[in-house]
Amino acid sequence: MRITEREIIQHLQRAGDQYAPLTINRFEEQVLLPQGYRIDAIIEFSIQDGPSFEALVEITPVSTPKNIIEKSRQLADCLGEIVRSDIVPLLIAPYIGTKQAKILADKGISWIDLSGNMSIRVSNQIYIERTGRRNRFPDTAPIKKIFQGTSSLVSRALLLKPEGFSSLYEVVDFINVRDASITKSTVSKVLKSLEEELLINKSKSLISVTNREKLLEKLTEGYLSSTERKSRETYRFATESTKKLFFDFYQKQLVYVACGFYAAQIKGLAVTDQITIFVKDIEQVRMAAKQNWIRITPDAEFGNVSITEVKDPGVWFNVPLPMYNRDAVVDDIELYLEMMADTPRGPKIAEQLKRRILEKSDISG
Repeated sequence: MRITEREIIQHLQRAGDQYAPLTINRFEEQVLLPQGYRIDAIIEFSIQDGPSFEALVEITPVSTPKNIIEKSRQLADCLGEIVRSDIVPLLIAPYIGTKQAKILADKGISWIDLSGNMSIRVSNQIYIERTGRRNRFPDTAPIKKIFQGTSSLVSRALLLKPEGFSSLYEVVDFINVRDASITKSTVSKVLKSLEEELLINKSKSLISVTNREKLLEKLTEGYLSSTERKSRETYRFATESTKKLFFDFYQKQLVYVACGFYAAQIKGLAVTDQITIFVKDIEQVRMAAKQNWIRITPDAEFGNVSITEVKDPGVWFNVPLPMYNRDAVVDDIELYLEMMADTPRGPKIAEQLKRRILEKSDISG
């Protein structure tokens, strides 16, 4: 459960020497300022055997970049109503990350988090900076696996269409016509989180990415930490003819998609003698092989065909339909993620794919 503003105040008041040499002398909550402004608190701090100062305080249970910017504006507005140059604008949150800390530094606002980090500057008298302590309140993090599973399709769609979308409904339709299934509710929640993290701009007429490279990085982080990816089982088979194998797959309507270095070879980015494919139902494939409906035989040691069952919708998203003379192949974004995880050779191929993803306005399989 997310920590509340009241709990933040209680944690701070019980902090003891956690923020030494900083000490709290006085804590006034909900202070009414001139022009009707109300500030969360005014706190008097002192430095052991040193000076003291007062801080104009805003408290936020959620420290997304967007929320940090809004709180910074509130502090600036309140500060403008106080005819004092010695009072310090201060933000308090459960945790302040690197991006948020930079935003606050650029706006000249000091901060403290409940995880033990802080950056305090009082004109030329006091400067304290302590960072690097881990987030003790992970429940306050706003993004929860939006870069995995069905939720990740929103970010993939945004990368596929750099010019952006005119509406939420257009995003939903764009995804659902590409062999995927996503609801309006899911898209709405993901877009809200992306906006909070300043990864997209969202207006009445346009939804677009603010930093395509950063969004791709977030997708990569989600992919690498995905438990679904880590739990996949791969089966090896042998075949004498790749052409006959895929003709059999086509004839028996077995759903598959080329992946890994084999997909990279199809895209002209690698050379391999191994065939790697994803399927939606491995038991269906094994049964077809047992009945000699497809020309492969189990060979766990020397097999040249690796088949993995995958349910992850990202694998099947934006994949062209297989034809008799053309394999279904994962798109550039999915292959990029696979190559980033396939060390040591994969990341070199991923770099080539990254350029294609970030430079092209239209990415096809």
